[in-house]
Amino acid sequence: MSLILRDLNNTKKIILWIILISLGIGIPFSVIMQQYWVLAIPFGVLTIVAAFIYTENTLLLAGAIAPLSVNFQDLGNGLGMSLPTEPIYIFLFGLLIFHSIKERAFIGDAWKHPLTIIVSIYIFWLWFSSIFSTMPMVSMKFALARSWYITLFFYFGIRIFNNYNKIHFFMKWFVFFTIIVATYTLYMHSQDGFSRAASYGISWPFFPDHGMYAAALAYGVFSLLIYTFYVRQFNIQLAWAPVLFLVFTWLMFAIVNSYTRATWLSLIIAIGAWLLTKFRIKFFWIVIAFFIALGASYLKQDDIQYALEANKQGSSDELEGHVKSVSNISTDPSNLERINRWKCAARMVKERPIFGFGAGTYVFQYGPFQKSSELTIISTNSGDLGDAHSEYFSAMSEMGFPGLVIWLSFVFITIGVAFRIIYTTENLKIKLTTYMALLGLIAYHAHGVLNNYSQYDKLAVPLWAFTAIIVALDRRNNMLLNNVRSKE
Repeated sequence: MSLILRDLNNTKKIILWIILISLGIGIPFSVIMQQYWVLAIPFGVLTIVAAFIYTENTLLLAGAIAPLSVNFQDLGNGLGMSLPTEPIYIFLFGLLIFHSIKERAFIGDAWKHPLTIIVSIYIFWLWFSSIFSTMPMVSMKFALARSWYITLFFYFGIRIFNNYNKIHFFMKWFVFFTIIVATYTLYMHSQDGFSRAASYGISWPFFPDHGMYAAALAYGVFSLLIYTFYVRQFNIQLAWAPVLFLVFTWLMFAIVNSYTRATWLSLIIAIGAWLLTKFRIKFFWIVIAFFIALGASYLKQDDIQYALEANKQGSSDELEGHVKSVSNISTDPSNLERINRWKCAARMVKERPIFGFGAGTYVFQYGPFQKSSELTIISTNSGDLGDAHSEYFSAMSEMGFPGLVIWLSFVFITIGVAFRIIYTTENLKIKLTTYMALLGLIAYHAHGVLNNYSQYDKLAVPLWAFTAIIVALDRRNNMLLNNVRSKE
């Protein structure tokens, strides 16, 4: 508290003390009288004051708490919102825009960075393709929400993360709140003996399904692991290392018990990427190998399908059986429905190859593109059980082939920039921090082959914040390298 008050003038100190006293009185009053809405008043005022005094830290803290936000589908008049985060984001968005205009500064020469360029192209095409949408209002709302997150956590994130300490302020709080969600979910899950059937909705009200929950946890796994083994590099006392390792084990236990096969696979892929960096394989050759493998898979698709259809292992409470069911495309309803949604997306883009059906419209438009022979026991025309089940098929069906190319370019450029930082930096802190962001993003982008959650704040915040961290680290590393060269 003394560190906080030290930087404030007397007026701000008085205001802060009044709010803290109000909280001290309001919390016991609301509990005793069971009028919990009373808490919203002092918490709301505290947030507003904090936003004015510590704008950047408030944004980062609000982003870090996203895993604990609760989504309300209908607050009246069809309005849905995640609380308490989205009202805070709206307020901070306006405040940061005002600061940028007043200071005549946004992100400086970061506009020239390849990641900033591709993200800007993505936003342009998101809005431009929405003009030709089959449901313009739906697409405009979707584009507005996505642009909002990108502006807050990518564009403003770049500026904030130029301060290296801000990166770990966000990372540590994000991991902390992720652990809270995992602990709550594990406690609730333990009441049902950690059964697979109970895992699908056990993280409610924080996450609507286990896939989104596990994808969010995966963002924090590698950050926590690196903090555990490099405590001294991040100003953490050595005595905390065993505790952090236990917490890491706890988080892995939560991921395993989420029964989310896509997340398990995504973590394996992220580990594989880490191994590639250890062998210093150039990212260019990794991309070439990827497209060769993709082409070979296309040419051999009949043989691959025949081999996969031989697997009859269904989803199981046993870990081994559940892992084997990943490649079951003959009897597993989840896998069959995912393929059904992908085929619908492919048929949709054939009909509208340039602009797609419009951002956010897949769930409303895919129904007529289903074939009766491909329907499963969980098929639906309303999209209430997920949408395209892939970031890539979603981008393709909603924004046409250009949308798919732009999204793929965004993914590859992100990873390529991070590889470059790792290979060129001589600063261990920068390298380790890059690994935190890179491995978390690879886990999500790999998961994105099988699911798409980037429209939700819980996944959108780390997606764009981690990407901004990579841009900030790349610029910082380039500056250090230039300083070294100039001295030579």
